[in-house]
Amino acid sequence: MTAYIVRRLLVAIFVIFVVVSGSFFLIRLMPGNPMQILFQQLVKQGGMTPAQIDQQIKVYYGVQHNGSLLTQYLQYIGNAAQGHFGRSITDPSHTVAQIIQQALPWTVFIVAASLLISFVLGTAVGTIMAVAGERFLGKALTALTTFLSAIPSYVIALLFIWQLAAIHSFFPVQGNYSSRVTPGYNADFIGSVLYHAALPIAASTIAAFGGWALWMKGSTVSTLGADYIRASESWGLTKRRINQTYIGRNSMLPLVTNLALSLGTMFGGGLFVETFFTYPGIAYYMVQAIDNRDYPLMMGCFIILTAATVLANLVIDLLYPMIDPRIARVGKQARRVATRRRAVAQSGAPVGTGVSA
Repeated sequence: MTAYIVRRLLVAIFVIFVVVSGSFFLIRLMPGNPMQILFQQLVKQGGMTPAQIDQQIKVYYGVQHNGSLLTQYLQYIGNAAQGHFGRSITDPSHTVAQIIQQALPWTVFIVAASLLISFVLGTAVGTIMAVAGERFLGKALTALTTFLSAIPSYVIALLFIWQLAAIHSFFPVQGNYSSRVTPGYNADFIGSVLYHAALPIAASTIAAFGGWALWMKGSTVSTLGADYIRASESWGLTKRRINQTYIGRNSMLPLVTNLALSLGTMFGGGLFVETFFTYPGIAYYMVQAIDNRDYPLMMGCFIILTAATVLANLVIDLLYPMIDPRIARVGKQARRVATRRRAVAQSGAPVGTGVSA
């Protein structure tokens, strides 16, 4: 188990390192070096010496723009490891880290809430669809979930804005809480946060709900037809034990994988949902940074979103052995089998003799 955890941690660290390195070189491969463009803009503005301009660019990007590429890369990796991504060009009064620190909790809130709600509802409805089979309820739910899974989250967001905000004014479409409440652990602030997050969460939940239901239906149907399910029924096991131990766990395992992978999709969908609802999360600031060519903020948001997805996959990998303990034992079992086969081969007996995989 320890070796399994260490392997997963090393893989996650390596992936994050590759993402940080890729973000550094990606920006510099774009047409026109952004640091050189900023240098030329500051020169045109006047009032600053070349040394002051170099220092100003270093404040924004965290690296010396006139240094070698290797020097810039090492400075960038060192700063990223400490959480320093420079200073926002469009908002020089705040560092990129400060903006991300303010925005990340709001993105995590709506993504976690919508993911949890859609996952729970989707798996429950998917199980009902699988059990109902070809009856009317199963066909009706299948048609509904198929329709919902085909609608992008931004289309649902636009429909909500049009009907529930613009026409009927039931919900707000700007900000994360009202300016009339005092932030803190009080009922007014919490109620305002939930009120402003209702439409973004609903749009993401409805868009993801259908996919979870269809995945769960397909996984449950496949599990219901497995030989070990029929064998457990013939052994006289109770229906409850079969559903929980055999059908439930084996049906949920593929969905746990999709749970981690869907984080990337939901963060991507947040680009539209947060922008349309003017919800100040990471995705919203990333879109603003792209529009304003704010490269330090753009790179910081990109790294945080990617690192969050990698860490989510790491958490799922660590939870896997709790669902199916055989996963953590795969490496040990493979080594034991290889050792036995080598021993048999050295003894001169046929390779397959007395060895069970």
